Amino acid sequence: GSGNDRVQISVQDSSGTNNANFATPPDGQPGQCRMYTWTYTTPNRDGALENDIVVHEMTHGITNRMTGGGTGSCLQTTEAGGMGEGWSDAMAEYVWSEQKSATITDYVMGDYVTNNKNGIRTHPYSTSATTNPLRYSSIKTLNEVHNIGEVWANMLHNVYAALVGAHGFSTTAKTNPDGTQGNVVFLHLFLDALRLQPCNPTFVTARDAWIQADQNRYGGANKCLLWKAFASRGLGVNAK
Repeated sequence: GSGNDRVQISVQDSSGTNNANFATPPDGQPGQCRMYTWTYTTPNRDGALENDIVVHEMTHGITNRMTGGGTGSCLQTTEAGGMGEGWSDAMAEYVWSEQKSATITDYVMGDYVTNNKNGIRTHPYSTSATTNPLRYSSIKTLNEVHNIGEVWANMLHNVYAALVGAHGFSTTAKTNPDGTQGNVVFLHLFLDALRLQPCNPTFVTARDAWIQADQNRYGGANKCLLWKAFASRGLGVNAK
């Protein structure tokens, strides 16, 4: 991409509370990240000290830039914006989580700033349909982007679990992109699919981009696994 677009970050920004945001202009212009103070506790807590929130916001810059070729304006529909929130949660789980082995644990977002083990989402991200019952059909009744994002993020949690279950776990995935383990494959497909999906993607077109990304990079080696993982949450071949 173009240069001169370093991220500008405002910590303990006074323009809001109990939130954070990231503004993504077109490629070549600086992104703006604002981290706010959270007031659920006394004393208040700084969102910049919860790394999964920081990673979540930075990922908005990645997904907004990589979808649509650097315009920064291709996640504008409610569904696409919701998936933007989901990608950010999924990346936060990948980069800053307890996923340190092939044993997949449930993931809670934002438990530090709230001082609450349940965090800031309605459910933990989980392979268990009891712990997290969200499915593709859930979005029919949702109209808020973070709620829609939970559905997409949990699907990606299940994709991650399936890939690690099939290919194992690399302890050096964050520094060595050449491995064949499931967590390495997951990040490659995560990023590759962003380039392939259309402007303002839907769940269906984003899923298709993952399938195509696997075909492009791995010759379709994970095609059946990916279809099964998405289908486990209602985004199979007949999803519309």
